[in-house]
Amino acid sequence: MPAPSDNASRAEEPRWTGHGPGLYTAPMLSFFGRLSRSWLGPVIIGAATLAFVALGSSSSVRDILSGRTSNAVVQAGNHTVTSTQFQSMFQRNEQEYLTQTGQPYPLEEAVRQGADRQMLNQLAAQVAYQEMLSRSGIRPSAEVVAMELKREAEAGDNPGLAHIFDSVTGKFSETGLAELLQALRISRDEFFKELTESVADQDFTTAVQQGFQPPRMYASIQATLLLESRDATYFVIPASSVPPPPQPTDTQLNALIQQYKDQLMQPERRVLSVVRFSAKTLAPTMPVAPAAIQQQFEAKKNTYGRPETRSLIEIPLNDPSKAPQVVAALKAGQDPETVAKSVGVEAVTYTSQPQSAVADRKAADVAFKMTPGEVAGPVQGDFKPVVIKLISITPGQPPDLNTAKPQIIADLQMQEATDKVYDLTQKFEDLVQGGASLQDAAAKLGLTVLQVGPVTADGKDVSTGQPDPAVSRKLLASAFQLAKGASSDGVEQDSGKGEYFYVRVDQVTPPGPPTLAEPGVRAMLTQAYFQQAIVGALEKKGADAQAALAKGKTMEAVAAVYGAHVAHQVGMTRAAAQQLVQTLGQDFLAAVFDAKVGATFVAGSDPLKGYVVGRLDAIHPADPKQAATLLDALGERNAQRYLQGIDDATRQAAVRMVKPRTNLKLARSVMGIDEAMVRRATSPQTGAPRPAQ
Repeated sequence: MPAPSDNASRAEEPRWTGHGPGLYTAPMLSFFGRLSRSWLGPVIIGAATLAFVALGSSSSVRDILSGRTSNAVVQAGNHTVTSTQFQSMFQRNEQEYLTQTGQPYPLEEAVRQGADRQMLNQLAAQVAYQEMLSRSGIRPSAEVVAMELKREAEAGDNPGLAHIFDSVTGKFSETGLAELLQALRISRDEFFKELTESVADQDFTTAVQQGFQPPRMYASIQATLLLESRDATYFVIPASSVPPPPQPTDTQLNALIQQYKDQLMQPERRVLSVVRFSAKTLAPTMPVAPAAIQQQFEAKKNTYGRPETRSLIEIPLNDPSKAPQVVAALKAGQDPETVAKSVGVEAVTYTSQPQSAVADRKAADVAFKMTPGEVAGPVQGDFKPVVIKLISITPGQPPDLNTAKPQIIADLQMQEATDKVYDLTQKFEDLVQGGASLQDAAAKLGLTVLQVGPVTADGKDVSTGQPDPAVSRKLLASAFQLAKGASSDGVEQDSGKGEYFYVRVDQVTPPGPPTLAEPGVRAMLTQAYFQQAIVGALEKKGADAQAALAKGKTMEAVAAVYGAHVAHQVGMTRAAAQQLVQTLGQDFLAAVFDAKVGATFVAGSDPLKGYVVGRLDAIHPADPKQAATLLDALGERNAQRYLQGIDDATRQAAVRMVKPRTNLKLARSVMGIDEAMVRRATSPQTGAPRPAQ
């Protein structure tokens, strides 16, 4: 990328968010010693660590089996995560990351930041917690687990669970369960064991939440601090008062690289030529015959309808003799909740649910024969007698071709595209093996050769700092095992059905700091050079102004030196910090609330576009009456934090009690982390954590 012209560079105002244009500006500024602590912006946290933490702290720990195994990634008493189960878990999370971000999983970046270890430790803590619950005898009954499964399916948060129940009849479907288990790659026993442990976790957590309350004094202290107000006098030295520095020379830019080479160190980068074969991309272009749509509809007609749903109230009876009393009250139009409490029970409400969603099967059989407004009882349910009041009926929707047509077309297009893509891969391989070049083979078949990179082993394009959407983890793993000039050993299967690739390595750049010749580097360094110079000049002016105030000059006199105007900000409180940050800046507020009365301070401010020189004039204690109005709201928020702390402490206690064992080497192997990747990520040259780009 060519360097920007002198005029263009000089005309551009400094970027007040700290994110200049170009590849490395944001992460570079984050690590420049002085700038990383300045008002230009906070350090950017890598998304890879967050993704790995999500894997380890998920509320759902799948694939945990009882008994000890020789290939355990995590072992906690009788709870084990085997390598096969861990692989299934990781692949699901990897796919979820791809779905949410549209980018392949940044595996090497995660290793570089130590997220693989953190993930494994958190997973071990979760497994130890489940073992502790089991040892404590917290085991929900099969009936409770079945009810939870229905509730989860009805909630609709997990589409996979919906397939367990037939969409037309609403009844439990063994076929649907088998398809779900196959997709999750777990057994029936594993599935229900996970669900059982999830219910146990929920029951235990609920009991803890009901038994603990944080001390009210916590909220009182917080309210006092939040409503304490402060007054300050200040003026702003504008950034525009600093003339733009001259264009840096190559010597100055290279010196900048050397000064911060440890922070700017880049791993190995490669330039690739890639041919992708994608059924997903091709599918929308595939024609579909009307006859095929009709045939598909007839073959799977039962899946395209919607079952009848009903809204009803169910009141279980501990004493069957009270049934007439309950029936009479409901027929009289009394509130069902009040009626239920009058006989010492809780009413169960079902809103627009299919018959399969009603936990009590015998009660459901009766309810789905009633008419709206009808009250029936006592009805002998599966567990105890019940009284039922039917509220409303929503008729089912029979299978309809017009409604189902879009989904049928999409399915048929994907089937055709998958077949066509596979045929293209075979023809491409024949051409390449017959001596055709990559470009010639692609051109003959109407395929596009993508130029990718330079990219790192975790898929980041060094010209954008973002994961390149043209590469996947499997493609990268293949490409980084090839020598310069080498190509794939034939077309390779990528993640996902109907997805393939062919890759050639065109260029290899060994690990090291970036050079001025690399795309985007010169522009990034130039912008960073300008910002560093401007910030340095502003800081010097701020220090001079603060020194003048210390010698007894007035705020107005010092402000006049810089052509600035004195301003007053009164009544600043922590409670209003969110709004104040928008107008004054984070560092300005931090300085105000750190200072003592009469003290001067300096701080950068993005909203004020300059360097602030200020003085804290007064501190006013909180009004007790106003503080009292915050107690309830703060108490509720504190309760959540308090309970979260109890939950964390419980899991830590579980780790100490159970002493889980982990196998990092095996876990890395399952995730596709080889020794070469570990060495690249943890070597002195590249091992220092780097910010997300």
